[in-house]
Amino acid sequence: MSTTDPISREENGKEQVSAEQILQEVYTRRKQLKVKNATKVDILDLEELKEYQGKKRTEFETYLRRNRLDVGQWMRYALFEVEQHDIRRARSVFERALLVNNSYIPLWIRYIDAELKLKCINHARNLLDRAITTLPRVDKLWYKYLFVEESLQNWDVVRSLFRKWCSLEPGINAWKSYVDFETRQNNWNNVREVYSKYVAIHPKVATWLSWVKFEMVHGDVSTIRTVFSLGSDVLNEYEKTDPGFKEDCIEFAIAFANWEASQMEYDRSRAIYKILIDKWPNDGKLQSGMIDFEKQFGDVSTMEESVVYKRKKEYETLLTNSPQDYDLWWMYLDLLEENFPQELLLGFKKSVNNTQPSSNVKDVNWKRYIYLWVRYLAYIELSINDIVSCRNLFKKLINEIIPHKSFTFGKIWIMYSEFEIRQNDIGTARKILGRSLGLCPKPKVFRRYIEIEISLREFDRVRRLYEKFLEFDPSNLKTWIAYAELEQNLDDEERARSIFNILLDDANDVISMSDSSKVIVIKRFIEFETDMEEYNNARELYEHYLQLSNFSPEVWTSYAMYESATPTDDQLKALREKMDENEDEEVDFKIEEVNKERCRAIFERALKYFKEQDDKPKRILMLEALKGYEDEYGDSHTRQETSKRMPQEVKKTVMEDGIEREFIDYVFPDDSKLNPKASKFLALAQKWNQEQNGETERA
Repeated sequence: MSTTDPISREENGKEQVSAEQILQEVYTRRKQLKVKNATKVDILDLEELKEYQGKKRTEFETYLRRNRLDVGQWMRYALFEVEQHDIRRARSVFERALLVNNSYIPLWIRYIDAELKLKCINHARNLLDRAITTLPRVDKLWYKYLFVEESLQNWDVVRSLFRKWCSLEPGINAWKSYVDFETRQNNWNNVREVYSKYVAIHPKVATWLSWVKFEMVHGDVSTIRTVFSLGSDVLNEYEKTDPGFKEDCIEFAIAFANWEASQMEYDRSRAIYKILIDKWPNDGKLQSGMIDFEKQFGDVSTMEESVVYKRKKEYETLLTNSPQDYDLWWMYLDLLEENFPQELLLGFKKSVNNTQPSSNVKDVNWKRYIYLWVRYLAYIELSINDIVSCRNLFKKLINEIIPHKSFTFGKIWIMYSEFEIRQNDIGTARKILGRSLGLCPKPKVFRRYIEIEISLREFDRVRRLYEKFLEFDPSNLKTWIAYAELEQNLDDEERARSIFNILLDDANDVISMSDSSKVIVIKRFIEFETDMEEYNNARELYEHYLQLSNFSPEVWTSYAMYESATPTDDQLKALREKMDENEDEEVDFKIEEVNKERCRAIFERALKYFKEQDDKPKRILMLEALKGYEDEYGDSHTRQETSKRMPQEVKKTVMEDGIEREFIDYVFPDDSKLNPKASKFLALAQKWNQEQNGETERA
């Protein structure tokens, strides 16, 4: 049984919530029902089988008459007929479904698979032909057709299908599949013919390189060079009209130059680089490629190496003079990792040894220094896999580097504990986190420790951690709510309720909360009581909620809708009895007249309250909310009566500092019923308004 709670998601007083929004939320939640599994039926003879088939067909047809657009139900119907070995009925259902929606791809696939399963190959082939004709841009249907024909070894049919498909200029996957098919057939000339069309439709560097790769396996030097030359010319032509092809031209040309170098055609390779650099002199890829080429086959390599060594020397000189320039240390480590990996470990040691900031304030320099440690520790554990050294470094950082009396870094404590967890040492990880909380407790360490214990299902430890967390920071409302939610998830209703009551207890000196914080707590408390089906407790909380919100119209409306959407004690008892009697069926709560009357009673209380307070704007809001409710759930009589209660505008004048000022006042019909003088005044006001309108028309 599910219940709803239309509590506003907006903070009190910040944004008005309309009755329509609340009603829509209630209506949406009520539709979220769980689907029960179908009852298993044992069939013992032919007569029972026919009765079962007739019953199921009647159920399918009845449902589809109500919702013929449910294609999933059509497929279940058809597959049921397939299971009954009645292929004629199954085909009939599939065809009727296609008339409803012939663009639903799973429907075609189920239909085709059913025919194939029954070995009706021609039927399946006809269906596939219909499918690709109806939905020519759906690759899955083409692949299905091709798979069937290739499985039957109809090579010519497969080839004709690929040609038909490629005539539609599909995506690259179709072309790749065509190439793979011809390659499996060892038809190298056909593959070249496919590639010639493929690169015309998709003139990208990946396409050309794929052709080159094929020629490297099945061609010779002349065919490879021909493809490279043709590709370079085509890509250059495209680049003239579309600058986006620049990167493709460069990448393909570098591949061309590298291949020529592999064939010992160094002059050709150098000429390619020269042409490209003349055209794009500032491109980094070309310069890097040229340098790499000259490193291997020319004299430029020594120059490049000298540049790198010179940069490394400059970094080391600057770091000697400024050992606490952590950004420069980071760039230095990047250089070592890229060019001198054998010196990287020594570089890490230099970056963290005797370079820590001297200040006892947690500033930017300390954070950058700790990030160097984080990178160092990750390198030791993940790249070198030296577990012992990594543990020793963690101990050094915790015991000697970080001044815990002044400040700490929760990230390091968490990293250290997670490192020990990866080594399957849960006890040590707990000691590390416990020591952190004893030396310098931080919220992020508490939260991570709690997450670890929850994952280990150590809920008694979790409770103790929450208690210590709340002792450390009792003003953290999120922690209180998280603790209550934990107890709720553990089905400890009393503990969860006690936590919420502590938060809402005005005499409680553990935590001092503002009214806005109490509103957050009471909303969550109401949700909890609703989940626990303690609706009377939730109603009492709503009374408290009204006082906290200073009797806000939004809360009155929420309270009224809650009464409408939740069962009374008698209804709840009846629902539970019905659930016990029908365990296999879903029991839904339906709004009855008693719920509507309870809802209207709350609205009437609100109207009476605002009337006593002489707060006409809020009174109007409540009448509008009541009218919206009656429009949704009421009958013609209640709608008419509610409409009659809407106020009328009356123009009045008042003297302020000797100046007559006109303003709009509202007269409520409910007031006139109790006050005959007010009724007479309302009639005179209407008469005066009509006379004024008449004079305006004559003018």
